[in-house]
Amino acid sequence: MELKELLEIAGVTLGALGGGAAIIFGFSSWLGKIWAYRLMEKEKAEHYRELESLRNKLTQDTESYKVKLKKSEFIFEKEYEAASELVSLKRSFLPTYSHPNMCWNEACDEVAHNFHKIETALSSYLSKHGAVLSKETKDLLSYSIGIAGESKFDITNPDVPTEASAAADKLLKKLDEAEECLLNQVHSQSSS
Repeated sequence: MELKELLEIAGVTLGALGGGAAIIFGFSSWLGKIWAYRLMEKEKAEHYRELESLRNKLTQDTESYKVKLKKSEFIFEKEYEAASELVSLKRSFLPTYSHPNMCWNEACDEVAHNFHKIETALSSYLSKHGAVLSKETKDLLSYSIGIAGESKFDITNPDVPTEASAAADKLLKKLDEAEECLLNQVHSQSSS
């Protein structure tokens, strides 16, 4: 074969390969675009699902927070009512200042004469507000009810025995502790 023929064959071969290469390049370019588009659509769909999932979780968390806030507000309102009523109730148990030289023992004697009334009022109060009271407050009130309930039988005439007067003093101190405990409970919630 001559050089001329070899060059022609090489030219035809290169032309054929070049045309085929152009076809292959065009096909691979088209196929690459399709794959890229599909991958991009898949990624977009995945990101959209993640976004919707986050949006749903945020909505649920917001609703959950709103429910918790309403419950907290409700409980605070009930604790405030309970504290206000206990302060008022305790004040109603305190004796009146009946003469200038009235001493603490005389005040305790007057409280002792009201043990039955105090026991009934505290029992009613505990029944009404027990759900929002702390264990410590309930224990103090229960102890106070016990003092009034047991000591009311010591009062059989206008003269108050020493034990009943001491019980009245103890009852008033326990009510002071219960009041302080409940007020702390309310104040701690209002400051947070």
